[in-house]
Amino acid sequence: MKHEELGSSFRAAVSVLFNVTNGEPCVLMIKRAETLRIHSGQWAFPGGRIEKSDDSPMDAALRETDEELGIKSSDIDIWCEMSPVDTSTGYEVWPFVGRVVDGVKITPEAAEVADVVNVPVRVFVDSVSRRTITVVRKNGVRKLTAYAYEDRIIWGASAQIIANTMNIVMNAS
Repeated sequence: MKHEELGSSFRAAVSVLFNVTNGEPCVLMIKRAETLRIHSGQWAFPGGRIEKSDDSPMDAALRETDEELGIKSSDIDIWCEMSPVDTSTGYEVWPFVGRVVDGVKITPEAAEVADVVNVPVRVFVDSVSRRTITVVRKNGVRKLTAYAYEDRIIWGASAQIIANTMNIVMNAS
């Protein structure tokens, strides 16, 4: 569904950051703190609402990544902007894909981030990790694609964003 159909009322931006961990390509993900009002406890990408003070959605993604993880924009090489993804909670999310420099120091902001993990790219391209989950909400039942990694389930907009990203990466010529 397009954001016009969902009636997205909030704009957000996230950083989909690749890195190499223990010799393996990975994607940096955070677990949102349980105390947050929206999407609490969910696995996500660093990012958040686009504010009036942000010059662009990319600036918002970089600002939020710094606020949440202490990663400066100078330590990130943005490769591209992806098409926005809409959430069932009314957000239009703009993903920015790039790479974080090797060995960058990560300092999670405890009020926003409960955990940080580098998920191996193989998790997102191997069908063994792919799941279908059922989400029941007031407005009905939806089946969604999700990814399992160790004891984590990555679903919702995050799963859609990573699927879109992997589709482009895997089909690049």
